Amino acid sequence: MKFNWGTGIALVYATFAILMVSMVIRSRSHDPGLVQKDYYNLDLNYQARMDGKQNTGQLAIQPAVRFDVEGKSVEVRLPANMTSAMGTARCYRSATTGEDFTSKIEQSNTLSIPADKMTPGRWHIELDWESDGKTYFYETTFIVTNA
Repeated sequence: MKFNWGTGIALVYATFAILMVSMVIRSRSHDPGLVQKDYYNLDLNYQARMDGKQNTGQLAIQPAVRFDVEGKSVEVRLPANMTSAMGTARCYRSATTGEDFTSKIEQSNTLSIPADKMTPGRWHIELDWESDGKTYFYETTFIVTNA
C-alpha cells in the first residue's frame, strides 16, 4: 500500500474523530460536583439572604466558628444575648456535594458539631437563624485537620 496525501488526511481525520468521541465519553462519566444543588432556590431567595447578612453586620458581636482539635468538633457561638435562637447550620465542601449536611440551632446560642465524619480540608458553614423576630445569616470557612 502506498502512503499518499489522501491516506494521510484520512488518518488525521480518523484520529481526530476517535479522540473527540473518547473525550466526550470520558467527560460524561465525570461528576461536576456542584457546590450547592439548590442554587436556583438560593437565587430566588437572594434578597432575604442579603437582609439576614445586613442584620448580622449590625450586631455588636459577630458569630464565631472554630474547629476544636482536641474535641474533634466545630464550635459555633452566636452572640450571648441570642439565647432563643432557632435555625440551621449548613456545612458543605466546595470539592464535593456528597458530604454536605445540616445541623439545627435550637434554643441556644452555642452549637457543637461533631467532626469525626468530616473529611479533612476546607469547609464552608452557613448559619441561618432567627431571634426576636429578626432573621440573620452568616457564612465563613474553617479547616478540619487530622490532628
